[in-house]
Amino acid sequence: MRPSWVNRNVLAICLATFFSDVSHEVCTAVLPLYLRAAGLGPKVLGFIEAVANLLFNLGKLAGGIVGHFVGRKKPWAASGYLVTTVFTAAISFTIQPVLLVFFRGIAWFARGFRSPLRDDLLSRSVDHQYFGRAFGLERTSDMLGAVIGPLLAAVLLMLAWSYGSIILMGLVPGLLAASSLFFLVREKPLDCPASPETRDDRKSSLSDSVTVLPMRFWILFCGVLLFALGNYSRSFLIYLVARSVEGWEFPIGVFLSLPVFLYLIHNAVSALAPYPAGMVADRTSRLGTLAFGYLLGAITSFLLAAFPDRLLVLALAMALSGASLGIEEAMERATVAELLPARLRSLGFGLVGTATAAGQAVASLYVGYLLEKEWLTVPFAVAAAFGLAGTLWLTVLALSVSKGN
Repeated sequence: MRPSWVNRNVLAICLATFFSDVSHEVCTAVLPLYLRAAGLGPKVLGFIEAVANLLFNLGKLAGGIVGHFVGRKKPWAASGYLVTTVFTAAISFTIQPVLLVFFRGIAWFARGFRSPLRDDLLSRSVDHQYFGRAFGLERTSDMLGAVIGPLLAAVLLMLAWSYGSIILMGLVPGLLAASSLFFLVREKPLDCPASPETRDDRKSSLSDSVTVLPMRFWILFCGVLLFALGNYSRSFLIYLVARSVEGWEFPIGVFLSLPVFLYLIHNAVSALAPYPAGMVADRTSRLGTLAFGYLLGAITSFLLAAFPDRLLVLALAMALSGASLGIEEAMERATVAELLPARLRSLGFGLVGTATAAGQAVASLYVGYLLEKEWLTVPFAVAAAFGLAGTLWLTVLALSVSKGN
């Protein structure tokens, strides 16, 4: 017998998340290898990821604003899934940097746009006391898809599929994701409010809505941004692994798939971490659990700064990074849902998502630039410092909230 909070909407949203991640993680897993084969170095990868994260940032902000003013979120969210799928598949048709940036950027804008709308639908589908578990289950579904995607990519590489064919194949699960959200999710009446008070809230200006966000939300926002400035793209982990095994004697398929298999370990840990973290958070502190996830991210960067070319350390860093990613993504959303009333959640999800994506764009730029210069320690040391700062910031906030209660 399933728990009462695991309802039709929760299952449909988790299904959409799963299929979507299978789709775009197939591309993410082979993109660094794709660029490397085309003679494009880490600076190009960093630029592509930075632009993508910048547009992801703008997409989350746009999705949060749209979600704040519209009643029906489902059509907008489903459209975001569809656009992400189509433009990710389009990457398979080019190796031109300008077009790669354009396709990846549009796909990531749509991916960001759909996120606050989907998160709003999820938060309205469960009671307050289950936020941690619901968002944990959604993140687990996301990361299960992120396990299947790289695994599928690794197998296809060993079967000598071309990079373009592997990326194009992601079109199928992407279309299933959009269909799952559009056809299976049922919006509750609360999602399409009819009371005069709620209609007035939607007609109020954006600036008025921002000013009524509580101070604790803005303190959380600052902590998220601090951590995000050290939260570079996980594609650099794949790059470091590929670099560390260069020159080793492997059958070609094994050589190509080893970085992808380690990335699969990263995503497997990400899949396992969010739900138990959500259970702990629901019973203790969502802010405290989020701070712990941030700490794991800071430790990951420290390991990469100290041992950037040791394969065993890179494998450990992959696992720690996966745990950090799974916890932070679930708990950021659960904490926003906890801090804000329902009518402000889309806006809050969008603003926090903006902070995350903006910081990641900056982090990906400086990490890619410094790696291009063969400075292996400095970029990850800087990232570790930002990660630790974000951890300490949220720890202080969690303690103050605990004392306030």
